[in-house]
Amino acid sequence: LRAPVLPRRRAPQDAPLDAVAAPDGTELFFCATGRPELPDWRADFENTGVPPAQTGVRGMDHLALTQPWHHFDEAALFHLGVLGLHAQESVDVADPYGLMRSRAVTNPDGSVRIALTVGAAPTDDTVHAQHIALATDDVVAAARRFREAGGSLLPVPANYYDDLAARFEFADGELETYRDLGILYDRDDHGVFRHCYTRTVGRVFFELVQRDGGYRGYGAANAPVRLAAQHTARALTGG
Repeated sequence: LRAPVLPRRRAPQDAPLDAVAAPDGTELFFCATGRPELPDWRADFENTGVPPAQTGVRGMDHLALTQPWHHFDEAALFHLGVLGLHAQESVDVADPYGLMRSRAVTNPDGSVRIALTVGAAPTDDTVHAQHIALATDDVVAAARRFREAGGSLLPVPANYYDDLAARFEFADGELETYRDLGILYDRDDHGVFRHCYTRTVGRVFFELVQRDGGYRGYGAANAPVRLAAQHTARALTGG
């Protein structure tokens, strides 16, 4: 599709990490692994040692990228045309600045998920950070390990859990655990979605995600709560 390959200085022993630019300037790298005819890109980086055991994280669930307001539709078409991903329906989410628009693009088996978002007005996209969602089989355990290691989770308003109690049934102590850790909850006909967020550092934050059953969404019903909580945290810290 004539997406230009970006120029990159490379030593002879470096892996061929070719990249193309998305409409917003994000560089997308194509990395080969498990192919003996091509060098493994991981060899270009220094080993920092053995990773901590039992983090609870088993991989990436999805990547969320904030788009400039005038590139949102173009970005969706780019990911469809160049990467061959499939687009889901756009969703409008209320946040303290107005309506935020979101659209996910994914491959058929869900192993690649990218959520594209845009603020309510041309000036709003400067306050929406990018984020990386990490997959776990036990979000409660992963959140506890993160907090025990000194990490800071995003506080969630108490009335959110009052609303959950009115809409869903939980086992004894389950909702109190979610309240303590700031875990958000959603359920549909296919499965259950539990997730929580770190506080924002600069313009990046992380999400821990547990998917059970065939849930394929992103917890859109919880997005206004998360955005309001981030707005409150930003106001308190002056960030």
